[in-house]
This record gives sequence, structure tokens and C-alpha cells, in this order.
Amino acid sequence: MNQLISHIEFLLHDHNCVIIPDFGGFVVNAIPPQRDGIAAFDAPVCELLFNRDLTHNDGLLAQSYMKNGNMTFESAMQKVEYDVQVLKRQLREQRRVDMGKLGSFNMHDDKRFVYTPGAFIRPSLFGLTRATLKPLIQMQPVVPVQKSENRQKWGRNAAITAVSVAAVALLMFILPVSDNTIVRQSARMLSETGWLQSKASQPVNRIAMTDELVVNETEKAGEYSTTPNGMNVPAAMDAVEQNVTDDLPRYYIVMGVYKGVESAQKTTELLLDEGFHQTGWLERPDRIDVYAASFTDESAAKVYLKEVHKKFPGHNDAWILKR
Repeated sequence: MNQLISHIEFLLHDHNCVIIPDFGGFVVNAIPPQRDGIAAFDAPVCELLFNRDLTHNDGLLAQSYMKNGNMTFESAMQKVEYDVQVLKRQLREQRRVDMGKLGSFNMHDDKRFVYTPGAFIRPSLFGLTRATLKPLIQMQPVVPVQKSENRQKWGRNAAITAVSVAAVALLMFILPVSDNTIVRQSARMLSETGWLQSKASQPVNRIAMTDELVVNETEKAGEYSTTPNGMNVPAAMDAVEQNVTDDLPRYYIVMGVYKGVESAQKTTELLLDEGFHQTGWLERPDRIDVYAASFTDESAAKVYLKEVHKKFPGHNDAWILKR
């Protein structure tokens, strides 16, 4: 019976079906490579099945016996029938037959046997694993701008600037700029009517000091702005930093590229569980880039990417996208 098992295993390397006469047939179900997302591919695998309705003798086993045993076709058929009878007898008596890499058969109480497949691998597929490809970075082409378009754009910007200046000037005339005007007017009125008092120099000096304090307070108010919590924060710093950041290119640490939202969501949740709290998406045509962090400095992005490759071997395919 061991010879029968060896012949079946050898024939399944090149044939999708090998029939054991009056017993059943082994069928190989080949699963081609499957694509996961955009740049990931699963290796092809083989699934071994058994169909007990395939009992017709196709002569494939007999031909294999003839080549290895140097015998006639009739002798090979007799040898195959004998091995099949041994297989059936062992299944009835021991209620189990081990077929090696092909699997095993177990006899139940209702006189029906059940097949359990083994770890069958074809030699042509041995060693194949999941493959991940790094997508090429798509650079945006530089489109030359015509002079006429530049002139129209400059004229439009000049018109917008003029309207803005006019609006600001109108608001300055309508609304009071600050309380300094009231304080200065009060100081001027008191200084003009000071001749009615006996000591005119004292109120003038006091009012002048008040005016100077108001001016200093106004200058300080221009340098700081007060938050709702009562803390002084530089007023123009955030706006300047925001403008500088918007003009610079950003470097994204891309952890995966996907075609579907579900796969991107799973990767995002996995990154959050691993401690990447700056993760996000970059939605582009027909793809979604999931990144772990972003930088405005290219050297900082490269250092961060090296740390990711070092501490997270599962993300060794992470790369940098410049946008």
C-alpha cells in the first residue's frame, strides 16, 4: 500500500486528478495568486480534495506502475487492484488509514469514511510567500504659466488688495480705534482750562503721565494677545508659522496603499493600537495612502522612517511621500 501512496503523490505533482479504481479520486484545487489592496499579492496555493464518486479506472495509476516496475499493463492493473484491496481491508479493520502527505481516511459507524487532507504542496509552488511592491512616487508635472494669465492674476490680486485697504480705512473712520483718543482729548481739555486752577502744573504732569501709560499699554497690547484662559500668547506668531508651513512641502511616512476604504480603516486602527497617534489618509484617484506621521523637514522624516523600520519590523515596507 505504501507503493500506491507514493505513485499517487508523484502523479499529483503534474495531474489535477488521480483516480483509485473502485475507491475514489484525489483532486487538486489550484488557487491562483490573490491581490490584497494595490501593491500586495498572496502566493498561489493548492488544496487537496477527495471525491469518492470518481471510481472509473482511467489507467493513470497502471501506467505509473508500468514505468517504475518494468511490467506489462495487465500485471500493473493486478498490482493496483491488490493495493486497493489492502487499503479497504485496513480501513475496515483499523478504521483509519494514514496516507502520509495526502492526508488520512477515518471510518465512521455508518460504514462511511471521511477524508482529512494533508499539507500537500506542489514543487513548482514551494517557497512562494506573500509579496509586497512599493508603488512609484507620482510627481506632478510642471505646467508653464503664460504671461497673459500672470497679468490677469496680478490685476485680480491688486483689485482685491485695493478693496481690502478701502474697507479697513472706512472702518477706522467709523469705529473708534482705542481708548487712547478719549484719554488724549481729556488731557488736552484739562490743560487748556488749567488757568482757572491755582496750581496748573500738577494736573498737567499727572495727565501727561496717564497719557504715557496708556501709550505703553497700547504698544504692549499690540505685541501680545490674551487667550480665554488669561495667558499672554504672541499674537502674530501662529499666523506666521502657519503661512511658512503651508508654503513648504510635506513628507509623509506612508505605511500602506489601498484601493478600498475598509482596508485603509483596518490599517489605521492597527497603527493607532501600535502608538502612531498622528496617522491619517491621503485620498488620491483610485488609491488611499495611509500615513503614520508627516514632517516639513526631509531629514527628520528620514530619521523617523529608520526608527519605524528598526522598532516595527512588520512595517519594513514603509516609505516617504513628498507632496
